[in-house]
Amino acid sequence: MKGFKVLTAIASAVTVSSLVAPPALASFGDFMLGVGATVGVGAIVNSVQRSNEANRNRPVSPKDEYFRGLQDGINGARYDNPRNSVDYDRGFQEGARRRNQR
Repeated sequence: MKGFKVLTAIASAVTVSSLVAPPALASFGDFMLGVGATVGVGAIVNSVQRSNEANRNRPVSPKDEYFRGLQDGINGARYDNPRNSVDYDRGFQEGARRRNQR
């Protein structure tokens, strides 16, 4: 019981000292570092989005289109055929058929 009282006293002292201590102040350099990090992350995200958009419409082999359609159909993903590929259509229909047979 005596140990509990000591721990309670220490916890109370820590709480009081945190209320009395002045808040930490950030410098202008810290602020600018945060701004720079935010801008850098934004640039990376934007670059990745542009790269994904460019890859979305690149030429793909008929076998790869069929497989992508098959996987989308089996997994119940939404229909996504930006190249209007007949092979994707066939793969998607086959995948949907397999999914419905389970």
